Amino acid sequence: MFADMDGDGDLDLFLGGLGGDPSLIFANNGDGTFSDVTAGSGIDTLTASHNISAAFGDYDLDGDLDLFVAHWGTVRDFSSPGDTEHLWRNDTDAIGIKFTSVSESAGISPSILTLPDNLTTLQTSDFTFAPTFARINDDLYPDILSVADFNYSQFFINNQDGTFSNATDTGVIIDGNGMGSAVFDYDGDGDLDWFVTSIECHPNSDCRNGAWSQIGNRLYRNQNGAFEDVTDEAGVASGGWGWGACVLDFENDGDLDIYHTNGWSLVDNFNNFEFDVSRAFVANGAGQFEDQSEEIGLADTEQGRGVVCADFDNDGDVDILQLHRSPVVAATLWRNDTNSNNFLSVKLNGETPNTEAAGARITITYGGTTQMREICIASNFVSQNPAVQTFGLGHAAQVDELTIQWPDGRNTVLTDIQAGQFITVDHPNLL
Repeated sequence: MFADMDGDGDLDLFLGGLGGDPSLIFANNGDGTFSDVTAGSGIDTLTASHNISAAFGDYDLDGDLDLFVAHWGTVRDFSSPGDTEHLWRNDTDAIGIKFTSVSESAGISPSILTLPDNLTTLQTSDFTFAPTFARINDDLYPDILSVADFNYSQFFINNQDGTFSNATDTGVIIDGNGMGSAVFDYDGDGDLDWFVTSIECHPNSDCRNGAWSQIGNRLYRNQNGAFEDVTDEAGVASGGWGWGACVLDFENDGDLDIYHTNGWSLVDNFNNFEFDVSRAFVANGAGQFEDQSEEIGLADTEQGRGVVCADFDNDGDVDILQLHRSPVVAATLWRNDTNSNNFLSVKLNGETPNTEAAGARITITYGGTTQMREICIASNFVSQNPAVQTFGLGHAAQVDELTIQWPDGRNTVLTDIQAGQFITVDHPNLL
Protein backbone atom coordinates (compact mmCIF):
# COMPACT_ATOMS: atom_id res chain seq x y z
CA MET A 1 0.00 0.00 0.00
CA PHE A 2 1.24 3.49 -0.89
CA ALA A 3 1.24 6.36 1.62
CA ASP A 4 3.50 9.29 2.54
CA MET A 5 4.87 7.77 5.74
CA ASP A 6 7.71 10.24 6.25
CA GLY A 7 5.84 13.38 5.19
CA ASP A 8 8.26 14.43 2.47
CA GLY A 9 5.59 14.75 -0.22
CA ASP A 10 6.07 11.48 -2.11
CA LEU A 11 4.47 8.08 -1.63
CA ASP A 12 6.31 5.34 0.23
CA LEU A 13 5.36 1.66 0.05
CA PHE A 14 4.27 -0.85 2.68
CA LEU A 15 4.29 -4.51 1.61
CA GLY A 16 2.63 -6.99 3.93
CA GLY A 17 4.40 -10.32 4.22
CA LEU A 18 2.47 -13.55 3.58
CA GLY A 19 3.17 -17.12 4.59
CA GLY A 20 5.72 -16.07 7.17
CA ASP A 21 7.64 -13.74 4.87
CA PRO A 22 8.62 -10.39 6.44
CA SER A 23 6.64 -7.21 5.91
CA LEU A 24 8.67 -4.46 4.23
CA ILE A 25 8.79 -0.66 4.00
CA PHE A 26 10.31 1.07 1.00
CA ALA A 27 11.02 4.81 1.21
CA ASN A 28 10.48 6.84 -1.94
CA ASN A 29 13.75 8.55 -2.91
CA GLY A 30 11.92 11.15 -4.99
CA ASP A 31 13.71 10.19 -8.20
CA GLY A 32 11.68 7.17 -9.29
CA THR A 33 13.54 4.74 -7.03
CA PHE A 34 12.85 3.24 -3.60
CA SER A 35 15.09 2.13 -0.72
CA ASP A 36 14.32 -0.73 1.67
CA VAL A 37 14.18 0.93 5.11
CA THR A 38 12.52 -1.94 7.00
CA ALA A 39 15.47 -2.54 9.35
CA GLY A 40 14.97 -0.44 12.48
CA SER A 41 11.52 0.76 11.35
CA GLY A 42 9.62 -1.27 13.95
CA ILE A 43 7.88 -3.17 11.18
CA ASP A 44 10.84 -5.55 11.32
CA THR A 45 9.42 -6.71 14.67
CA LEU A 46 6.02 -7.64 13.19
CA THR A 47 5.56 -11.37 13.75
CA ALA A 48 2.13 -12.09 12.19
CA SER A 49 2.35 -14.84 9.58
CA HIS A 50 -0.06 -13.19 7.15
CA ASN A 51 -0.44 -9.45 6.56
CA ILE A 52 -3.26 -9.24 4.05
CA SER A 53 -4.32 -5.61 3.78
CA ALA A 54 -3.44 -2.28 5.40
CA ALA A 55 -4.75 1.23 5.92
CA PHE A 56 -3.21 4.56 6.89
CA GLY A 57 -4.74 7.40 8.93
CA ASP A 58 -3.78 9.91 11.61
CA TYR A 59 -5.67 8.41 14.57
CA ASP A 60 -3.92 10.59 17.19
CA LEU A 61 -4.00 13.82 15.11
CA ASP A 62 -0.30 14.43 15.57
CA GLY A 63 0.06 15.08 11.85
CA ASP A 64 1.63 11.86 10.56
CA LEU A 65 0.05 8.71 9.18
CA ASP A 66 -0.40 5.70 11.44
CA LEU A 67 -0.86 2.16 10.16
CA PHE A 68 -3.44 -0.59 10.63
CA VAL A 69 -2.57 -4.10 9.38
CA ALA A 70 -4.99 -7.02 8.86
CA HIS A 71 -3.74 -10.58 9.49
CA TRP A 72 -6.16 -13.11 7.93
CA GLY A 73 -5.08 -16.67 8.74
CA THR A 74 -2.53 -15.79 11.43
CA VAL A 75 -2.88 -18.30 14.27
CA ARG A 76 -3.62 -16.69 17.65
CA ASP A 77 -4.05 -17.91 21.21
CA PHE A 78 -7.56 -16.68 21.99
CA SER A 79 -7.15 -17.35 25.69
CA SER A 80 -4.23 -14.91 25.81
CA PRO A 81 -3.84 -13.07 22.48
CA GLY A 82 -1.49 -10.36 23.79
CA ASP A 83 -0.37 -7.81 21.19
CA THR A 84 -2.35 -8.62 18.05
CA GLU A 85 -0.15 -6.21 16.01
CA HIS A 86 -3.02 -4.44 14.26
CA LEU A 87 -2.40 -0.75 15.12
CA TRP A 88 1.01 0.86 14.61
CA ARG A 89 1.72 4.46 15.67
CA ASN A 90 3.92 6.50 13.34
CA ASP A 91 7.00 7.67 15.26
CA THR A 92 9.01 8.77 12.23
CA ASP A 93 11.87 11.16 13.01
CA ALA A 94 14.84 12.73 11.23
CA ILE A 95 16.60 9.36 11.17
CA GLY A 96 13.86 7.60 9.22
CA ILE A 97 10.45 5.92 9.07
CA LYS A 98 9.49 4.29 12.36
CA PHE A 99 6.36 2.57 13.70
CA THR A 100 5.49 1.33 17.19
CA SER A 101 2.91 -1.37 17.88
CA VAL A 102 0.18 0.09 20.11
CA SER A 103 -2.67 -2.41 19.73
CA GLU A 104 -2.75 -3.22 23.45
CA SER A 105 -2.30 0.28 24.82
CA ALA A 106 -4.83 1.69 22.35
CA GLY A 107 -7.47 -0.90 23.27
CA ILE A 108 -7.60 -2.76 19.96
CA SER A 109 -6.20 -5.89 21.59
CA PRO A 110 -7.65 -8.20 22.72
CA SER A 111 -11.24 -7.25 21.84
CA ILE A 112 -10.67 -7.44 18.10
CA LEU A 113 -10.39 -11.20 18.63
CA THR A 114 -12.46 -11.78 21.75
CA LEU A 115 -15.55 -9.58 21.34
CA PRO A 116 -18.54 -11.51 22.80
CA ASP A 117 -20.93 -13.11 20.31
CA ASN A 118 -18.31 -13.61 17.62
CA LEU A 119 -18.50 -16.93 15.82
CA THR A 120 -17.00 -19.39 18.30
CA THR A 121 -16.36 -22.45 16.14
CA LEU A 122 -13.29 -20.96 14.43
CA GLN A 123 -11.43 -19.35 17.32
CA THR A 124 -8.05 -20.39 16.02
CA SER A 125 -6.86 -17.50 13.88
CA ASP A 126 -7.04 -13.76 13.32
CA PHE A 127 -9.37 -13.35 10.32
CA THR A 128 -9.15 -9.57 9.75
CA PHE A 129 -9.19 -8.61 6.06
CA ALA A 130 -9.79 -4.97 4.99
CA PRO A 131 -9.33 -2.00 7.40
CA THR A 132 -10.27 1.68 7.09
CA PHE A 133 -9.64 4.79 9.16
CA ALA A 134 -12.81 6.92 8.82
CA ARG A 135 -14.65 9.58 10.80
CA ILE A 136 -17.83 7.73 11.68
CA ASN A 137 -19.07 9.93 14.54
CA ASP A 138 -18.08 13.13 12.67
CA ASP A 139 -15.46 14.51 15.07
CA LEU A 140 -11.97 15.06 13.66
CA TYR A 141 -10.52 11.86 15.14
CA PRO A 142 -10.60 8.88 12.74
CA ASP A 143 -12.36 5.76 13.97
CA ILE A 144 -11.51 2.27 12.71
CA LEU A 145 -13.62 -0.11 10.62
CA SER A 146 -12.18 -3.61 10.35
CA VAL A 147 -13.81 -6.00 7.91
CA ALA A 148 -13.08 -9.60 8.78
CA ASP A 149 -14.04 -13.12 7.87
CA PHE A 150 -16.22 -15.46 9.96
CA ASN A 151 -18.32 -12.80 11.71
CA TYR A 152 -15.51 -10.68 13.12
CA SER A 153 -16.09 -7.34 11.33
CA GLN A 154 -15.79 -4.61 13.94
CA PHE A 155 -16.13 -0.89 14.62
CA PHE A 156 -13.81 0.98 16.99
CA ILE A 157 -14.66 4.51 18.21
CA ASN A 158 -11.71 6.85 18.72
CA ASN A 159 -11.71 8.14 22.32
CA GLN A 160 -9.53 11.14 21.31
CA ASP A 161 -6.86 10.23 23.89
CA GLY A 162 -4.91 7.61 21.93
CA THR A 163 -7.32 4.81 22.79
CA PHE A 164 -10.34 3.19 21.15
CA SER A 165 -13.55 1.60 22.40
CA ASN A 166 -15.01 -1.39 20.62
CA ALA A 167 -18.45 -0.11 19.58
CA THR A 168 -19.47 -3.14 17.49
CA ASP A 169 -23.18 -3.92 17.77
CA THR A 170 -23.18 -7.66 17.16
CA GLY A 171 -26.90 -7.52 16.46
CA VAL A 172 -26.20 -5.27 13.45
CA ILE A 173 -22.69 -6.08 12.17
CA ILE A 174 -23.57 -9.56 10.90
CA ASP A 175 -21.87 -9.84 7.49
CA GLY A 176 -20.59 -13.29 8.41
CA ASN A 177 -17.73 -13.52 5.91
CA GLY A 178 -16.64 -9.93 5.44
CA MET A 179 -14.11 -9.58 2.61
CA GLY A 180 -14.10 -6.16 0.94
CA SER A 181 -15.03 -2.73 2.23
CA ALA A 182 -16.26 0.59 0.87
CA VAL A 183 -16.98 3.61 3.08
CA PHE A 184 -19.07 6.40 1.56
CA ASP A 185 -22.11 8.63 2.07
CA TYR A 186 -24.64 6.57 0.14
CA ASP A 187 -27.74 8.47 1.32
CA GLY A 188 -26.39 12.02 1.06
CA ASP A 189 -26.98 12.92 4.71
CA GLY A 190 -23.41 14.09 5.32
CA ASP A 191 -21.97 11.10 7.21
CA LEU A 192 -20.13 7.94 6.20
CA ASP A 193 -21.90 4.62 5.69
CA TRP A 194 -20.26 1.20 5.35
CA PHE A 195 -20.64 -1.44 2.62
CA VAL A 196 -19.15 -4.90 3.25
CA THR A 197 -18.94 -7.73 0.72
CA SER A 198 -19.64 -11.24 1.95
CA ILE A 199 -21.03 -14.57 0.72
CA GLU A 200 -24.59 -15.42 -0.23
CA CYS A 201 -25.27 -19.16 -0.34
CA HIS A 202 -28.41 -20.60 -1.91
CA PRO A 203 -30.71 -22.04 0.82
CA ASN A 204 -30.24 -25.60 -0.50
CA SER A 205 -26.56 -25.33 -1.32
CA ASP A 206 -23.74 -27.44 0.09
CA CYS A 207 -22.10 -24.08 0.76
CA ARG A 208 -24.28 -23.84 3.86
CA ASN A 209 -22.72 -26.94 5.35
CA GLY A 210 -19.45 -25.08 5.81
CA ALA A 211 -18.62 -22.06 7.95
CA TRP A 212 -19.85 -19.67 5.27
CA SER A 213 -22.37 -16.90 5.37
CA GLN A 214 -25.93 -17.24 4.19
CA ILE A 215 -26.99 -13.61 3.99
CA GLY A 216 -24.69 -11.96 1.44
CA ASN A 217 -23.38 -8.39 1.38
CA ARG A 218 -24.30 -5.86 4.05
CA LEU A 219 -24.87 -2.11 3.91
CA TYR A 220 -24.68 -0.39 7.30
CA ARG A 221 -26.18 3.09 7.46
CA ASN A 222 -24.61 5.59 9.84
CA GLN A 223 -27.14 7.05 12.23
CA ASN A 224 -25.49 9.54 14.59
CA GLY A 225 -22.30 7.52 14.91
CA ALA A 226 -23.96 4.09 15.19
CA PHE A 227 -24.88 1.65 12.43
CA GLU A 228 -28.14 0.10 11.29
CA ASP A 229 -28.52 -2.61 8.65
CA VAL A 230 -30.30 -1.28 5.52
CA THR A 231 -29.12 -3.98 3.12
CA ASP A 232 -32.52 -5.29 2.05
CA GLU A 233 -34.12 -1.91 1.43
CA ALA A 234 -31.03 -0.81 -0.51
CA GLY A 235 -31.05 -3.98 -2.64
CA VAL A 236 -27.35 -4.88 -2.41
CA ALA A 237 -27.39 -8.26 -0.59
CA SER A 238 -27.20 -10.50 -3.66
CA GLY A 239 -23.50 -10.33 -4.42
CA GLY A 240 -22.55 -13.99 -4.78
CA TRP A 241 -19.08 -14.66 -3.35
CA GLY A 242 -17.89 -11.07 -2.98
CA TRP A 243 -14.34 -9.75 -2.59
CA GLY A 244 -12.89 -6.29 -3.26
CA ALA A 245 -15.32 -3.36 -3.41
CA CYS A 246 -15.14 0.30 -4.32
CA VAL A 247 -17.54 3.15 -4.98
CA LEU A 248 -17.69 5.38 -8.04
CA ASP A 249 -20.20 7.37 -10.04
CA PHE A 250 -20.58 5.28 -13.21
CA GLU A 251 -22.58 7.89 -15.12
CA ASN A 252 -21.36 11.08 -13.36
CA ASP A 253 -24.98 11.74 -12.42
CA GLY A 254 -24.16 12.68 -8.82
CA ASP A 255 -25.05 9.34 -7.15
CA LEU A 256 -22.31 7.04 -5.90
CA ASP A 257 -22.57 3.46 -7.17
CA ILE A 258 -20.92 0.24 -5.95
CA TYR A 259 -18.70 -2.19 -7.85
CA HIS A 260 -17.35 -5.43 -6.42
CA THR A 261 -15.46 -8.47 -7.64
CA ASN A 262 -16.55 -12.08 -7.19
CA GLY A 263 -15.62 -15.71 -7.45
CA TRP A 264 -14.54 -18.92 -5.73
CA SER A 265 -13.85 -22.49 -6.80
CA LEU A 266 -17.04 -23.89 -5.20
CA VAL A 267 -19.60 -25.22 -7.69
CA ASP A 268 -22.76 -27.18 -6.89
CA ASN A 269 -26.30 -27.53 -8.22
CA PHE A 270 -27.33 -24.20 -6.73
CA ASN A 271 -24.24 -21.97 -6.92
CA ASN A 272 -21.64 -21.54 -9.64
CA PHE A 273 -19.22 -19.32 -7.81
CA GLU A 274 -16.38 -20.29 -10.18
CA PHE A 275 -17.93 -18.08 -12.87
CA ASP A 276 -19.71 -15.64 -10.57
CA VAL A 277 -20.43 -12.31 -12.29
CA SER A 278 -19.03 -9.11 -10.81
CA ARG A 279 -21.67 -6.74 -9.45
CA ALA A 280 -22.29 -3.16 -10.58
CA PHE A 281 -24.88 -1.77 -8.18
CA VAL A 282 -26.16 1.47 -9.72
CA ALA A 283 -27.85 3.96 -7.39
CA ASN A 284 -31.27 5.37 -8.28
CA GLY A 285 -30.88 8.53 -6.18
CA ALA A 286 -33.38 7.38 -3.56
CA GLY A 287 -31.14 5.12 -1.46
CA GLN A 288 -31.65 2.01 -3.58
CA PHE A 289 -29.42 0.12 -6.00
CA GLU A 290 -29.86 -2.22 -8.96
CA ASP A 291 -27.26 -4.58 -10.37
CA GLN A 292 -26.66 -3.43 -13.95
CA SER A 293 -23.41 -5.24 -14.66
CA GLU A 294 -24.82 -6.73 -17.87
CA GLU A 295 -26.25 -3.45 -19.13
CA ILE A 296 -23.10 -1.39 -18.67
CA GLY A 297 -20.58 -4.02 -19.82
CA LEU A 298 -19.14 -5.11 -16.47
CA ALA A 299 -20.44 -8.70 -16.31
CA ASP A 300 -16.98 -10.11 -15.69
CA THR A 301 -16.74 -13.83 -14.85
CA GLU A 302 -13.08 -13.99 -13.83
CA GLN A 303 -12.36 -14.82 -10.19
CA GLY A 304 -11.77 -11.25 -9.09
CA ARG A 305 -10.08 -10.29 -5.83
CA GLY A 306 -8.80 -6.70 -5.63
CA VAL A 307 -10.27 -3.67 -7.37
CA VAL A 308 -9.10 -0.08 -7.91
CA CYS A 309 -11.48 2.70 -8.94
CA ALA A 310 -9.59 5.64 -10.44
CA ASP A 311 -9.64 7.97 -13.44
CA PHE A 312 -6.77 6.21 -15.18
CA ASP A 313 -7.05 8.16 -18.46
CA ASN A 314 -7.78 11.57 -16.87
CA ASP A 315 -10.95 12.16 -18.86
CA GLY A 316 -13.19 13.04 -15.91
CA ASP A 317 -14.86 9.69 -15.23
CA VAL A 318 -13.74 6.81 -13.02
CA ASP A 319 -12.38 3.60 -14.56
CA ILE A 320 -11.95 0.19 -12.91
CA LEU A 321 -8.87 -1.99 -12.56
CA GLN A 322 -9.93 -5.48 -11.54
CA LEU A 323 -7.30 -7.91 -10.21
CA HIS A 324 -7.94 -11.63 -10.76
CA ARG A 325 -6.97 -14.91 -9.13
CA SER A 326 -5.70 -16.23 -12.43
CA PRO A 327 -2.23 -17.03 -13.77
CA VAL A 328 -3.42 -16.26 -17.31
CA VAL A 329 -5.57 -13.13 -17.00
CA ALA A 330 -4.12 -11.35 -13.98
CA ALA A 331 -6.01 -8.09 -14.43
CA THR A 332 -8.64 -6.30 -16.49
CA LEU A 333 -8.80 -2.54 -16.97
CA TRP A 334 -12.34 -1.35 -17.64
CA ARG A 335 -12.45 2.07 -19.33
CA ASN A 336 -15.44 4.24 -18.46
CA ASP A 337 -16.83 5.79 -21.65
CA THR A 338 -19.39 8.03 -19.94
CA ASN A 339 -19.29 11.41 -21.67
CA SER A 340 -22.70 13.03 -21.31
CA ASN A 341 -22.42 14.44 -17.76
CA ASN A 342 -20.15 16.98 -16.11
CA PHE A 343 -17.57 16.41 -13.38
CA LEU A 344 -15.16 18.08 -11.00
CA SER A 345 -11.92 16.38 -9.93
CA VAL A 346 -10.35 17.53 -6.65
CA LYS A 347 -6.86 16.81 -5.30
CA LEU A 348 -5.78 18.08 -1.89
CA ASN A 349 -2.27 19.09 -0.85
CA GLY A 350 -2.23 18.59 2.90
CA GLU A 351 0.04 20.15 5.46
CA THR A 352 3.27 18.24 6.11
CA PRO A 353 3.55 15.44 7.19
CA ASN A 354 -0.04 14.48 6.21
CA THR A 355 0.56 15.57 2.64
CA GLU A 356 -2.39 13.61 1.18
CA ALA A 357 -4.75 15.18 3.76
CA ALA A 358 -6.05 11.83 5.04
CA GLY A 359 -9.16 12.53 7.12
CA ALA A 360 -10.09 15.71 5.25
CA ARG A 361 -13.65 16.11 4.03
CA ILE A 362 -14.66 17.69 0.74
CA THR A 363 -18.25 18.92 0.43
CA ILE A 364 -19.69 20.36 -2.77
CA THR A 365 -23.07 21.97 -3.43
CA TYR A 366 -24.64 22.69 -6.80
CA GLY A 367 -28.24 23.35 -7.77
CA GLY A 368 -29.52 22.30 -4.36
CA THR A 369 -27.53 19.03 -4.34
CA THR A 370 -24.80 18.23 -1.80
CA GLN A 371 -22.08 15.59 -1.98
CA MET A 372 -19.46 14.75 0.67
CA ARG A 373 -16.28 12.70 0.36
CA GLU A 374 -13.61 11.88 2.93
CA ILE A 375 -9.99 11.23 2.05
CA CYS A 376 -9.31 7.65 3.18
CA ILE A 377 -6.09 5.72 2.53
CA ALA A 378 -7.79 2.39 2.95
CA SER A 379 -8.03 -1.15 1.61
CA ASN A 380 -10.79 -2.24 -0.76
CA PHE A 381 -9.32 -5.75 -0.25
CA VAL A 382 -5.61 -6.09 -1.14
CA SER A 383 -5.97 -2.87 -3.14
CA GLN A 384 -6.53 0.87 -2.67
CA ASN A 385 -8.00 3.87 -4.47
CA PRO A 386 -6.13 7.15 -5.03
CA ALA A 387 -6.86 10.14 -2.79
CA VAL A 388 -8.08 12.24 -5.77
CA GLN A 389 -11.88 12.62 -5.71
CA THR A 390 -13.96 12.75 -8.91
CA PHE A 391 -17.44 14.20 -8.41
CA GLY A 392 -20.19 13.57 -10.97
CA LEU A 393 -22.29 16.71 -11.50
CA GLY A 394 -24.97 15.57 -13.95
CA HIS A 395 -25.78 18.53 -16.20
CA ALA A 396 -24.68 21.19 -13.71
CA ALA A 397 -22.33 23.70 -15.29
CA GLN A 398 -20.67 24.73 -12.06
CA VAL A 399 -20.19 23.92 -8.39
CA ASP A 400 -21.71 26.71 -6.34
CA GLU A 401 -19.58 26.04 -3.27
CA LEU A 402 -16.74 23.68 -2.38
CA THR A 403 -15.78 23.37 1.29
CA ILE A 404 -12.78 21.48 2.59
CA GLN A 405 -12.55 20.64 6.28
CA TRP A 406 -8.88 19.83 6.80
CA PRO A 407 -7.70 17.25 9.36
CA ASP A 408 -6.74 20.07 11.76
CA GLY A 409 -10.27 21.50 11.63
CA ARG A 410 -9.49 24.51 9.45
CA ASN A 411 -11.77 25.20 6.49
CA THR A 412 -11.25 26.32 2.92
CA VAL A 413 -14.25 27.60 0.95
CA LEU A 414 -14.27 28.13 -2.82
CA THR A 415 -17.24 29.37 -4.84
CA ASP A 416 -18.49 29.35 -8.43
CA ILE A 417 -16.18 26.65 -9.78
CA GLN A 418 -16.70 25.77 -13.44
CA ALA A 419 -17.43 22.11 -14.17
CA GLY A 420 -15.07 19.96 -16.20
CA GLN A 421 -11.96 20.91 -14.25
CA PHE A 422 -9.15 19.12 -12.44
CA ILE A 423 -8.34 21.35 -9.48
CA THR A 424 -5.77 21.19 -6.68
CA VAL A 425 -6.41 22.85 -3.33
CA ASP A 426 -3.63 23.62 -0.85
CA HIS A 427 -3.91 23.61 2.93
CA PRO A 428 -4.07 27.22 4.21
CA ASN A 429 -0.60 26.93 5.75
CA LEU A 430 0.85 26.16 2.30
CA LEU A 431 -0.47 29.36 0.72
